[in-house]
Amino acid sequence: MRRRTLLLAALGVSAVAVPLVLVESRAQDTAPRKVVFTVPDGYATCVAFSPSGETLAAGLSALQGTGSTLRLWDVTEGTASTPWPDQLEDVTKTAFSPDGRTLATTGALDVSLWNLTDRTGIVLPHPQLPLDLAFAPDGRTLATGGRYGAAWLWDLPTRTVTTTLTTQGMAVVNAVAFSPDGRTLATGSADLTASPVRLWDLRTHTVHATLDAPLWHGFKPVAFSPDGRTLATGSADDVVRVWDSATGTVDAALTGHTAPVTTVAFSPDGNTLATGSEDRTVRLWDTSTLDVVPVDTLTGHTDKVTSVAFSPDGRTLASAGLDSTVRLWPIR
Repeated sequence: MRRRTLLLAALGVSAVAVPLVLVESRAQDTAPRKVVFTVPDGYATCVAFSPSGETLAAGLSALQGTGSTLRLWDVTEGTASTPWPDQLEDVTKTAFSPDGRTLATTGALDVSLWNLTDRTGIVLPHPQLPLDLAFAPDGRTLATGGRYGAAWLWDLPTRTVTTTLTTQGMAVVNAVAFSPDGRTLATGSADLTASPVRLWDLRTHTVHATLDAPLWHGFKPVAFSPDGRTLATGSADDVVRVWDSATGTVDAALTGHTAPVTTVAFSPDGNTLATGSEDRTVRLWDTSTLDVVPVDTLTGHTDKVTSVAFSPDGRTLASAGLDSTVRLWPIR
């Protein structure tokens, strides 16, 4: 039923327009501080901007009733459309292809590829329960992470796995990220080792560096800076670490959060690092100084923050949370 539903996705289904809700401006602001999209009866698990910046996608979970677990918002018009049919599983991660034509999603069971032109979808035969995904810069390869200690590289034209990446001690792979030049894949996992983050050389499919950190960090979001020289990671010890991706050494340990760090993202110009946490805040860090004091702390979520993403122009930050909201923050 799940695969058939995806293959028949959105045929004959019309979009539903939903107005934005503007709330919680700060006293010194002349415009609302954030725009909030409310998710009825569910959680917002992930957000991603399209390459054009005109569309924001959000994955949802724990919806009650028959609501779709995938939403798209037209950021310019301020409306939401839900052209997908009811789905049988939650959406936990989502990413746009570099050309903006495909939206990839992970769920509790499958990885799905949605054609954004005709709004149809296909299911990839994922070998394990998927946890994260990322498109390579050339758009021809998709990396996925799984629950039982491996990452996979998919050839998208043939929709087949070309390489399985695994090594001794590698456990649940929670996060994957390509370097901007496409030569390296970073994986973050929940290993009981001192090296839960690995950098894979995609020419040899071997680990060329491991990033050492205190034992048992649990969840490990990872993100490369736009120039590829820096890797940011979050962890269950509440610390954001910024690494030199060439040497594998820690440039800074940012300790502002008071609960596990669940998501990290660099701005398109690389000058700002955004981090989200179970402490319900989003923090912004100046990457030129890597000061342990954030340049701003964005408050408003009333439950754990699950995802952050910058718009392509860097002027807006989106965040998702278990408080059933997706929020848009202007960045100055």
